[in-house]
Amino acid sequence: MNALLCGTDSRTPGANTGNADAIVLAQLSADRTRLALVSVTRDSYVPLATGARGKINAAYARGGADGLKRTVSTLFGGLAIPYTAQTDFTDFIELTKLLDGFTVNNRVASSVTSSVTGTVTRFPAGRLTLHGADWLIYARQRKGLPRGDLDRAERHRAVLAGMLARVKEIAATDPVRFARLAASAWTKVRVTGPLTAAQVPALGVVLGRLDARSVTSLQVPVAGYRTVGGASVNILDAAKTRALGAALRAGDVRAYVQANSTS
Repeated sequence: MNALLCGTDSRTPGANTGNADAIVLAQLSADRTRLALVSVTRDSYVPLATGARGKINAAYARGGADGLKRTVSTLFGGLAIPYTAQTDFTDFIELTKLLDGFTVNNRVASSVTSSVTGTVTRFPAGRLTLHGADWLIYARQRKGLPRGDLDRAERHRAVLAGMLARVKEIAATDPVRFARLAASAWTKVRVTGPLTAAQVPALGVVLGRLDARSVTSLQVPVAGYRTVGGASVNILDAAKTRALGAALRAGDVRAYVQANSTS
């Protein structure tokens, strides 16, 4: 089961506008026991669904969720992606509020100073629990991180893993709240593909069975950096990206991870 998860930089709730600055391909294994989260950094320079080449985050602005899905599918050698799930700033904050705080393993300590209020938000390394809008600040930070966009993409996957762990906890301790959570979450995410609101609780139960050992976190391999048209872009490692696409099409990335040094 392949789903493309994307978060846009739109500040207008429900609007299909902006760029997709968080892009994660989620693959649930056929036996429903493993989950792979594969980030595509927003500055990846790739062929877009429109036929031009550009940063992959522009694929959403030019062609919506379908255009981004077709671009990612091509990147992975024609991978079938039946589902997309998309949020904007407002929806993402509301999702984090529904979970009432969750925890990530934050690899790199950092801080962000608001350009409006001057408020400093700190993110120490190690186990980190946040609430509400602080999660948006955490997920959006790029400046001040050692690897910039690559570290930000790692944070996106950490947030998803933290959300899954919280969902599992709620499902195990409060089934009634879990049912309400599933119904509310459906209203905060724009989903395309053969998934209905009635199926979400069952999917949540499946995801709730996973633990940290069941989740593989990686990203499309970046070979280097270049300036194209005045913009900094990430140049992908073509051979490794083809190998990753083949692993995803086969439904199991574990051999790829063992053979390649990725993060």
